[in-house]
Amino acid sequence: METRPHETSRAGTIYLLLGFAQAAHSIEEMRTHLYDFFWTATGVLHSTIPALPQFRMAADTFAVINMSLIALLLGTVPFVQAGRPWALFLAGVVGVIEVLNGVGHLSAAVFFGGYVPGAASAPLLLVLGFFLLRELRR
Repeated sequence: METRPHETSRAGTIYLLLGFAQAAHSIEEMRTHLYDFFWTATGVLHSTIPALPQFRMAADTFAVINMSLIALLLGTVPFVQAGRPWALFLAGVVGVIEVLNGVGHLSAAVFFGGYVPGAASAPLLLVLGFFLLRELRR
């Protein structure tokens, strides 16, 4: 994938904003105890699709996983901005994951009929993920 410098810079800026949005999203998830909601959400999925397990996650485990992902995302921003092929591929993977993350939280809010942990910041992930993917396709 060959890109022009201004396109790479634009993708890098969106990727950076997505990293900050994911950090805010993770804070929301921690403050609203998403890790406790896993049991309920995965229980509903398990009752529909028995092959999917129902699980819990400790708060500290959830925090470590989230902070590691945010560090990876923000740590790779300079490489995305520089247009490194592996970093642009990673940015595309992140874009898809964040779109799915946003859709998942919003779908859960609709399914459960109200707010679920992470739903307030989910639209930002969805929109920025979409814009990042669109920019990477140029």
